Amino acid sequence: MLSKTSSKIFTLFFLVLLIGTMAYLDSFQARNSEIGSFPVAAEEEEATSAKEQQLFTVLEEKKIASEVKDGYRVETYQEFEVLKDEDGKTVDVKPTENYSYIKYKVE
Repeated sequence: MLSKTSSKIFTLFFLVLLIGTMAYLDSFQARNSEIGSFPVAAEEEEATSAKEQQLFTVLEEKKIASEVKDGYRVETYQEFEVLKDEDGKTVDVKPTENYSYIKYKVE
């Protein structure tokens, strides 16, 4: 049997894990439900869908910073959503919250 203190710690840990999981799943559901649909005339809907079919999204990483720290060069890259048309021309660029870091030893 667990001691009283261990039991309380285990219960607290379980509750935090449960609440964290619920929050994660709720945020995922909220992001997907933000896209709403509004009544649109049939002609406008066809024209809109035709325009949307010609565009595609590409994820690109761009270097946004480089610094030397403690004998290492640290490069920071940020991911961007790039919307392109069929000809490969960039239509829109949106930064995401994803970052990558590469660390090099400086001699």
